[in-house]
Amino acid sequence: MHKVYINAASICVNNLSLPNSPENWIKVDLPKIDSKILSPNSARRMSKAVKMGIICAMEALQQIDRSELDGILVGSGKGCLIDSDKFLQSIVVQQEEFLSPTAFIQSTHNTVAGQIALLIKNTGYNMTYSQGRVSFESTVFDAYLQLVLNERKTLLVGAVDELSDISIDISESITNTTDQPITTGIPRTEGAGFFIFSNQKDQHTLGELVDMVIYHPTEELRPESQLAAFLKKNKLSAEQLDLVIYGSAKPEPPSEMEAEAFNDLAKINYQSQIGYFDTDVVFAFDFALKQLNNQTFRSMESPTENKISAFQHVLICNFGDQNSLMLLSRC
Repeated sequence: MHKVYINAASICVNNLSLPNSPENWIKVDLPKIDSKILSPNSARRMSKAVKMGIICAMEALQQIDRSELDGILVGSGKGCLIDSDKFLQSIVVQQEEFLSPTAFIQSTHNTVAGQIALLIKNTGYNMTYSQGRVSFESTVFDAYLQLVLNERKTLLVGAVDELSDISIDISESITNTTDQPITTGIPRTEGAGFFIFSNQKDQHTLGELVDMVIYHPTEELRPESQLAAFLKKNKLSAEQLDLVIYGSAKPEPPSEMEAEAFNDLAKINYQSQIGYFDTDVVFAFDFALKQLNNQTFRSMESPTENKISAFQHVLICNFGDQNSLMLLSRC
């Protein structure tokens, strides 16, 4: 059995200070794409989701030899919404006649993984997962199994979700109809994150993915009991966790974090820093790696009052209809 290392990371999320932001919806400002990587003509035809994916993927890939890449795995909760909207609008406007297939082709969830593969001429394993809040974790689980079993050695793993004007209008219409707020202080946003997973450690290694689990919470399988079993499996006690980074499918703080098992742990809600989208856990994954390498992210305050010289173990918890736990450790 091989270990799984993360050798590179790149994320694209909003840069606003959320506590001071009155917005319910925050779109990401994309950096300019190098014309050597992607021609302006090609970029104009791509949706924001594809652009975010390419920007993050290429930044991560710059740190490795691309010839060693065995595959690409991408997660997306809602896929390419903007192109989906374009195609549906054209059906109405053109009365279902003489429709251009471009928007339809680019609206599918696997567009991002496919475009990255075409751009870097990678013909290896290519998979897209759309599993709601655990779309990213599903890609991580696939990659983890393949690397542990040595079926592949190096994989590009990531996730992306975008906002579209029509999806915003629909959500606001539903909100106005039900008289329910869209959020309680955490805005909806968009973003992407890509990582190089490998069973080979190198000079760029940021951390080790020790273990992970995705489970459906039930009365018999409650978060606190699942956490205890997860830590026991990995021969750790709760006291050995330097930090717990958590998020939730709901705008309010998850009740799971009030469980006794979490009481004495240093905790931080990553959604309070960047907002909410289906695969926002990519930010938590990147932040955990930064903590393991004594790095900081923007002006985020220290999650603990007592300074820890070096984080050794960070646990990521994502709560929703499906829950996930991911344990990252310092190499």
